[in-house]
Amino acid sequence: MIQTEGFFSLYKGLVPSILSVAPSGAVFYGVYDILKSAYLHSPEGQKRLKYMSHHGQELNALDQLELGPIRTLVYGAIAGACAEFATYPFEVVRRRLQLQVRATKMSALVTCVKIVEQGGIPALYAGLFPSLLQVLPSAAISYFVYEFMKIVLKVE
Repeated sequence: MIQTEGFFSLYKGLVPSILSVAPSGAVFYGVYDILKSAYLHSPEGQKRLKYMSHHGQELNALDQLELGPIRTLVYGAIAGACAEFATYPFEVVRRRLQLQVRATKMSALVTCVKIVEQGGIPALYAGLFPSLLQVLPSAAISYFVYEFMKIVLKVE
């Protein structure tokens, strides 16, 4: 690639990748926190917190999860799906930029406009379903491990 397209061809798609990092993290953590807060302020969540405070020392680490194991996994998966849906167009543009040859080199914005012109807004979400199949378990496990390790390491 360096010989045929130059050194900077190694960085095709860098701009959309960088631009997607902040929104992805904001949506990922924001959605999880909203879901967690809504549950903990619900009657069911209040009941769980009260139960945990009464039986704190005798609970194992899994039972100490504020949301419980299943809800932690589900909320993590939902947060991951929302983040993926919000930032997936950046991935489509990045991939298209990486496939460009030197003769047809376009900017990220022009590439995005071209994708929409050719296939409409749905074209920005082409391949989302297979991507979600990878993201859902990954996000769910990430949040589960995060919450579990906070308990094990006694981090507030």
